[in-house]
Amino acid sequence: MNTKGYSGVFVSDLDGTLLNDSKKISLQDHRALATLGDKQILRIIATGRSLYSTRACLPENFPMDYLIASTGSHVLEWTTGKVLKAATLSPDDTKTISKFLLDLNVNFMIHDSFPDNQSFAYHRSHTYNEDFERRLNLYPAWGREFIAGQKSDAASQILVVLQAHQLDVYAHIVQAYAHLSVIRATSPLDDQSLWIEIFAPQVSKAHGILHILTHHGLDHVLTAAIGNDHNDQDMLNLVHLPYVVENAFLTYSPKYHRTPDNNNSAVAYAIEHFTNVLFGVTNT
Repeated sequence: MNTKGYSGVFVSDLDGTLLNDSKKISLQDHRALATLGDKQILRIIATGRSLYSTRACLPENFPMDYLIASTGSHVLEWTTGKVLKAATLSPDDTKTISKFLLDLNVNFMIHDSFPDNQSFAYHRSHTYNEDFERRLNLYPAWGREFIAGQKSDAASQILVVLQAHQLDVYAHIVQAYAHLSVIRATSPLDDQSLWIEIFAPQVSKAHGILHILTHHGLDHVLTAAIGNDHNDQDMLNLVHLPYVVENAFLTYSPKYHRTPDNNNSAVAYAIEHFTNVLFGVTNT
């Protein structure tokens, strides 16, 4: 049952989509999201950022209803902070995966459980990785060195930072942990390094959206999402109207609606098209 009378659902990725290259949001995009609220359209931001990192760039009064953070690891109401979902890797999973990654000789970070998942333990491999060091320098207060052999705790996720060409390592991790959620993303820090996120089962942006839809009984409303990266692909495949920005890392598909790039109010463009379809002004 549609408990609040929502007429539709619109989802936006954050980095590379709603945020421009200067990590700002255009006035047009901000106004478009506010207008959705006036039209009883549920607004969701779905991001790879943690809640801590999201709050650093979005104010408390930002025009949105729900946040899907850490690529779906947790879902919460934006205005109240009420948590709908918080997934964790078990201590056994954390122990097994960290041993596997040590043997692979890769750089990785183990993030604490929500709500403290901005904190992490890190391991430097024998191979220097500039993007890994860049992320460490970005959050100097939250990182601590990983010590092999210590008791493992539950974790919200494990992040592996690879060079852009190391797709074979990504494939190896996917094969080894097919029972978990292993998601590929492009580094928002250098726009090229390969980030591999390992989560508990059924963690993704799409699963986060489904959780919200079920919570509000929105099985039959029109849905839309806009994104730019590989970790957006599952949510784009889920919704009725998928939008992809002009300068996306994703490979374009005929089923995607192409928008301007993230520096030219892509979200406002998608919202205009979505609302026209929703209210019968144009056809898909």
